[in-house]
Amino acid sequence: MTDFKSAGQATIEYILIFSFISLIGVGLARTIGGSISTSVKSLGWVLSQELSTGICRTQCFYGGYKNGMAD
Repeated sequence: MTDFKSAGQATIEYILIFSFISLIGVGLARTIGGSISTSVKSLGWVLSQELSTGICRTQCFYGGYKNGMAD
């Protein structure tokens, strides 16, 4: 009977350790994923602002900049 109790206790300990490590892994994955998502969004915004000004005479995608071309 003692072997059965110690085997059950070891199984419970392994389950608790596995669940604790899983929680840490999920939290870490969420943190890294959020950081990467924020970085990609920032990069997309900067590229859309910098690359969409272009050189055009009448209409540009983003009108916040003056293109410096004579009409």
